[in-house]
Amino acid sequence: MINPGNNPKFAIQEPLSLGFIASYLELNGIKVKIIDELAGQDVKSLLKNFSPDIVGITITTPLANHAYKIAELCQDMGILTVLGGVHPSVLPEEAQQHADIVVRDEGELAMLKIIREGITSGVVSCEYIKDLDAMPHPARHLMDMDFYMYTKDRLPYTYLYFVPAKTKVAAMLTGRGCPHRCIFCHNSWRKTPYRFNSPERVVAEIDELVKAYGIKAIFFIEDTLFVNKPRLFRICELIKNKRLKVIWGGNARVNEIDRNILRAVKDAGCRQITFGFESGSQRILDILKKDTTVGQNKEAIRLCRECGIIPQGTFMIGNPTETEADILATRQFIRENDIAGAGVCISTPYPGTELWDWCQKKKLIPESLAWDDLLFDKVVISCSEDLSCSELENLYRQASDTADLKWRIGFREFSRTYFFPLWKLPLRMYKAIKHPAHIAGFLRQMRKLKI
Repeated sequence: MINPGNNPKFAIQEPLSLGFIASYLELNGIKVKIIDELAGQDVKSLLKNFSPDIVGITITTPLANHAYKIAELCQDMGILTVLGGVHPSVLPEEAQQHADIVVRDEGELAMLKIIREGITSGVVSCEYIKDLDAMPHPARHLMDMDFYMYTKDRLPYTYLYFVPAKTKVAAMLTGRGCPHRCIFCHNSWRKTPYRFNSPERVVAEIDELVKAYGIKAIFFIEDTLFVNKPRLFRICELIKNKRLKVIWGGNARVNEIDRNILRAVKDAGCRQITFGFESGSQRILDILKKDTTVGQNKEAIRLCRECGIIPQGTFMIGNPTETEADILATRQFIRENDIAGAGVCISTPYPGTELWDWCQKKKLIPESLAWDDLLFDKVVISCSEDLSCSELENLYRQASDTADLKWRIGFREFSRTYFFPLWKLPLRMYKAIKHPAHIAGFLRQMRKLKI
């Protein structure tokens, strides 16, 4: 199994999708190796050493061209080559030009079918996995966990900035799919329902990460962790019952939270939540089919602050029909609301999404488009007919400058909260014993040290 790429922007968390396929194949008696180019491993030399019968390569759209070169290398070495992931699932005909087999949709059952039935060509697709608990934990023993546990000491301006430096961190994926259909998301073309692991299974994996790797922090990378509140309440209960000392964060929609769930997750170790705010303009939110409001965005921030959780958010500019006034509304939202970090992205159409189809109908996609140009910080396609690429680039820089200020403010805030200087601890303790009036302050600082 190969995780292709050399751009550090894509090397934030371990390749869990490959990990699930690998562990499922191992469960069925198949010898597997994961080669992770994003973690700095050399694909060609490791292929020669392992000498596999089959190679499976996962592909996302920005890495497609690079992945195709690796696939052609594998074919030149006489290895049966399989391509899977989001991009081949949407464009199987294109992917077939670079490999022997293309897998559409989920890969576990499809890869096992290819091996057991001796398939050597064509497009393979299997039914989606209904019971995620039946799948083993991802094969982290085949991954370069040392690389991902420290993730470049929390690359600046990522969702991992809430994790203290030198703290071991891992990603978890406990659900597949999404019940929502935003026009820019790959879930808009998927036909599979939203599924998730049981609370017991989730906490068992956390326990394994703590014991096997010494993990102290976790980020749940599924699109929305908070959609099933009873499940999340139970996860929190089990974390507390097992006394698992981990801090964690996850993604949520603004209309999925309330005080009760926020207090429960905070008590179970949650420190940060990332919201897809997307825009400060209600008109744009409606076009994106977010089914949320600017007012709900503001209320989510307020509730997080009230419950002691760090709110972080992502925004998109250059959306369909978006004007400069809409983008200014987004900048104003970032400035005026108490978020600790803001990620601003260029609205980017990816094949298969409703946004891609809209841009195609409007003839906005250039014929010379290269897949590796489709990055969130690069203006290749202006989805807004009212703004040229150069105008959008200028507005993006302005919005990013506004967001950068929020990152700096947020990091200082987090440092003050969670990096209480330990050298002061003996002095604080002495004062608390000598002068009872200092006890309350001492206890507050000790509480901040709790993870």
